[in-house]
Amino acid sequence: MEKLNLTGQSKHSSDDALRGLSAVFVDGDRVFIDNGAIHAKSNLERGLRFVKTREEVPNPREVWVFWITLRRNPEGQGYNGAMPFCLWVDEAAGVGYKSLAEQVNKMEKAVKGQVDLAGVPDAVVRHVASFLHSLRPDLWEHASEAFRSAFSPAMPDHA
Repeated sequence: MEKLNLTGQSKHSSDDALRGLSAVFVDGDRVFIDNGAIHAKSNLERGLRFVKTREEVPNPREVWVFWITLRRNPEGQGYNGAMPFCLWVDEAAGVGYKSLAEQVNKMEKAVKGQVDLAGVPDAVVRHVASFLHSLRPDLWEHASEAFRSAFSPAMPDHA
């Protein structure tokens, strides 16, 4: 089973805030964690030249990234915040687009425990819900009410 590779020891001044932060990517049907995204150095981002507009990406492929945070509550540690944003990449051209301001704002909101999946395609939400549930059922069980409310409708059995 894949670990939820949390950032662990952080060198940030706000180290406690980022300790429970992870980046979950949805690239087509592939869902994976790459915490390099916390510093804009995910495997997908490396080697790309980021441009100022999405229109500058020749053949853009949409990749969703979810900032996911954890929080300890009386029942145990659980999922807490979830805020998505998009990357558009053309690896063949070595070009990508992202809104750095949106990425940072969404990270801050996730760290504060906010959950907002508005605008995310249902299929993407289902992929993330299934991935997170199967990755660590204990974290799903102890998730915040906001988190469960947002993701549970995407679960086949409405877990």
